[in-house]
Amino acid sequence: MLNSRSIQGIIILALAIFVAIWLGMSIVTDQFETLVQFAAAAVLITAALLGRKVWLLLIFFSALNIVLIRGIGTTDVGQILFLGISLALFLMRKLKYQIKIGELEIWTLLIIACIVQAYMRNPVGLNIFGAGNVGGRPYIVLILSISSAVVLSTLRVEAKEIKWAMGLTLVAGFFGIIGQRLRGADFSAEGFSNVTGGSMDRIPALSTFSQTVARWLSSRLSPLRACLHPLWGFVLLCSLAAAAGSGYRNSVAAVGAIYFFGICYHGGVKSVLLALFGGSIALVLLAFVNSNAPLPANIQRALSPLPGTWEERYVRQADNSTEWRMEMWKEALTSDRWIRNKTFGDGIGMTVEQLASNESTFGTQNGRAASGLLYQQEAMLINGSYHSGPVHTIRAAGYVGLAVLLMFMIRVAVHAHRQIVRCRGTEWFPIALFFGIPLLTQPIIFTFVFGEFQYGVSGTLMGMAMIRLMEKNLPLPAWKKQVRVPFILKSNRASTRAVERSA
Repeated sequence: MLNSRSIQGIIILALAIFVAIWLGMSIVTDQFETLVQFAAAAVLITAALLGRKVWLLLIFFSALNIVLIRGIGTTDVGQILFLGISLALFLMRKLKYQIKIGELEIWTLLIIACIVQAYMRNPVGLNIFGAGNVGGRPYIVLILSISSAVVLSTLRVEAKEIKWAMGLTLVAGFFGIIGQRLRGADFSAEGFSNVTGGSMDRIPALSTFSQTVARWLSSRLSPLRACLHPLWGFVLLCSLAAAAGSGYRNSVAAVGAIYFFGICYHGGVKSVLLALFGGSIALVLLAFVNSNAPLPANIQRALSPLPGTWEERYVRQADNSTEWRMEMWKEALTSDRWIRNKTFGDGIGMTVEQLASNESTFGTQNGRAASGLLYQQEAMLINGSYHSGPVHTIRAAGYVGLAVLLMFMIRVAVHAHRQIVRCRGTEWFPIALFFGIPLLTQPIIFTFVFGEFQYGVSGTLMGMAMIRLMEKNLPLPAWKKQVRVPFILKSNRASTRAVERSA
């Protein structure tokens, strides 16, 4: 009689034979297409061989974050493979899981309810079928993210696999940077040169590199102590230089927030004060260098929010871009043209009328529309490209959805803090920092720097799943709230112990 392991082996063998025949027949027709098919087959077989460890493939592909073809990225592929293999294991009764309904699960249900109600009131479909709204792909992406996060949060895995997840995230992050380079996605125009006074190239790969290195370094040791070590100091300097060289102000803010929390957890308040003092001195020296040998335009623009001797034209460009966006936010929040229902949102899609209006303004660079905004601003309003997490969330799910999402982010951050405290002094402390620090910075970055509704929801859900994985699978006592004892009671207890010892 065949058991589940034998059935799994037969399925994998049959799949391998089928793939081998398929590739053998196609290799004589199109070598490039065959190479792509071979890579896809290798990934599929690897996912099947991983079995219950297939969740690591999800982590790897999510961190890789490369767009493959027609908007489909590695994240989508990883989620589909993870859900498919997990379903097969569940049907074979090979999937180890533990369902727990707690606070985070309740917040998950609330954010799902916000998405569902927005969709039900503003259903999206394909334009060729005459639907009222178009653009259903974001909902499909959200469904995949929600399903993957919910399943991942229930898994029972070996503790060492969570260590592997950290390593795979680092490796995938660097492969993703190389992928961006090969696809020619290193440079992106400002997109509003007629307002800012000149376009400027920015480098997304450097932004990704800087944040990946900052997470890794902060998980291993205090960034403040790294400054005193020649090797780690060089790594820290490289991450800061990459953040500034990317040209993105949000990248500088993200790296700064990562190092701030890293210093907090490694050294406490005194280390934070010392780091602020040292950072001020470093900023003064950088401003002195810039006044004598001007830094590249990307760096000056990225550092423009900080005090320094930056050239006026770059500071003006940065200020103009902020004002340019604030004009859009004001128009979106104070008029009914762009967001019809600000309480519950208009969903993620766009109406047919908005699509037609967007097509009519496509390619227009100069001049103002009837609303008084620039054509580029109107196009971004139609597309929902607000460059603001709160404003985009209001469009998608309204003020109600914004309140739910922000509270969800904050509660996930609180649980991440608890896991960091739980793991302090153990071998799991770097892992808790590596996965926890981005969850602590997320509410700040999403609210005040940059964000979008879909990515905010997906990131928060995956963060919730990682927190649950650590809670259930790390071999440590469960986190308990420490009750603070008043000073008088502490003194009385100490006196009582002293009397008992003397007796």
